[in-house]
Amino acid sequence: MNMERNELFRVKLQQELIERVNKNSRFSIRAFATQLGIESSSLSQILSGKRRLTDKMCLRLSESLGLSEKERSSLMNTTLSARSGDRALLADDAFQVIADWYHFAILELIRVKNFKGNLRWISRVLSISHSEALAAVERLQRLNYLTIEDDGTWRDNLGSASNEGNEYTSLAFRRLQKQILKKAIEALEQVPYKERVQSSMTMAIDKKKLPQAKEKILGFIEQMNEFLSDSPQLDDVYNLSLSLYPISDSKEKR
Repeated sequence: MNMERNELFRVKLQQELIERVNKNSRFSIRAFATQLGIESSSLSQILSGKRRLTDKMCLRLSESLGLSEKERSSLMNTTLSARSGDRALLADDAFQVIADWYHFAILELIRVKNFKGNLRWISRVLSISHSEALAAVERLQRLNYLTIEDDGTWRDNLGSASNEGNEYTSLAFRRLQKQILKKAIEALEQVPYKERVQSSMTMAIDKKKLPQAKEKILGFIEQMNEFLSDSPQLDDVYNLSLSLYPISDSKEKR
């Protein structure tokens, strides 16, 4: 099996595990291995890239995953070129980086004092699974957003990891914002008031001013990022989320 197909299938397994963990927080690699019919130690080695997948193993795992003929064909196509394989993988990577909040959080963590370039530490600090941390770090490296030097130094190549409103991959961006809103609700219940700011205001507005309002909000987010990040003692990673949306139906009013 060539490297490109091996990598595509390994990433498929990683993503499938993460999706099952998201549906059931108690789901584990051991449970996943049982469903796939292989040893958990072998699955761990495959997921971490320490063990190569053979064509025979991929076909067997495809059946255990219940992949459709089309999905199996796209992963196993023997005419898959290195260039098309890279494109498929990187396109999925770009979507996932936008869609899942912890990618940007990992990049921001690098700037925090006492950062540890250790997957178990990262998963513990961000309250994500080890599988999510592993998949995210590999994804960031493939996109060249993250570099891990030979001496173990981690470098953020992306710069500011803020998420200003944009039109790139709108489906992924919507999924990201849903996750951010969910975490805001969790913070409302779990984080002491002195460590957070959560407020809202209901107002009657002139809708013609919305374009300027959006510019002001995005400008404010960038200014706040510069203000809070301008320090040699960065010690935590925060989300800043602002929403401005209608709660009355203008059509009904007319």
